[in-house]
This record gives sequence, C-alpha cells and structure tokens, in this order.
Amino acid sequence: HDRVRGLDAGADDYLTKPFHFAELAARLRALRRRGTLGAARIEVGRTVLDLARQQVVAGDRKIRLSRTEFDLLRMLAEHPGEVCERAAILDEIWGSSRYDPNIVDQYVSYLRRKLDAGGSELRISTVRGVGFRLDQVAPASAGSSPTA
Repeated sequence: HDRVRGLDAGADDYLTKPFHFAELAARLRALRRRGTLGAARIEVGRTVLDLARQQVVAGDRKIRLSRTEFDLLRMLAEHPGEVCERAAILDEIWGSSRYDPNIVDQYVSYLRRKLDAGGSELRISTVRGVGFRLDQVAPASAGSSPTA
C-alpha cells in the first residue's frame, strides 16, 4: 500500500529497504535518461533560471530574488502556460496549504515587480479564483511607434 500511495502521490519510482546500491545506481541512471534528474537550468524565452546557483538572468541582466521568490518562479517556470493553483503553490513553496493564500499573492506581486525591473519578458497572469500562470510576452520591436 505504501508503494502505491507514494507513486500515486507523484513519485517517479519507489525503492524498498533493504536495497542494493547497484539497483539504486541503475534507477538513478534510468531517471537521468528520462531527463527527470539533474536539470541544472530552466529556460523560458530569454530568461534563464540557474537552479544550482539560485540565479535568474533575463537577457544579460541578473535579477536578484529571495529564496522564496526563486522557488515560486521555478515552480511556475516548470509549467509555463499552465495554471498553478494557489493550494499547490502553498504546499510546494511553504510546505502546507494551511497558510493564508494571500501570501502567494504578495510574493507574486514581489516577483512581478522584479521581473519587470529586470527586463524579463515573462509575465505572471492571475487566473481568478484558481491561481497563476507564467506567460512569455513578445518583446516590443525596436523602432516601432505606438498607434492611436
């Protein structure tokens, strides 16, 4: 029952004790082949999240984020264009959905300001009553003038 619950909860694999290190190593190699292990960076448009260094670079500009802001952006960037529900964000970033959901809105606000100031083409859209979605907006073309 524990194996089934673990896999149903989102685990990619399950290894019971006692286990042989050769089996563990083989399972890790299989995860690496599937591309689910060892991702060092996430790229969304011209914005790159360096997971090892906990840094965000938009074009050639670094964007300084707190640990919580970085984790929130990482979660959204892992699912670009998809809605991340507030409860899921609370669970993943704060470890519990028992926190006030307004904390998510506050951190999204911080993150929006920093992305805009850093020149990122990423925008966080609010999906009313559900959560947030990371979108990429096309950069304005140079030399174009606004039309009336």
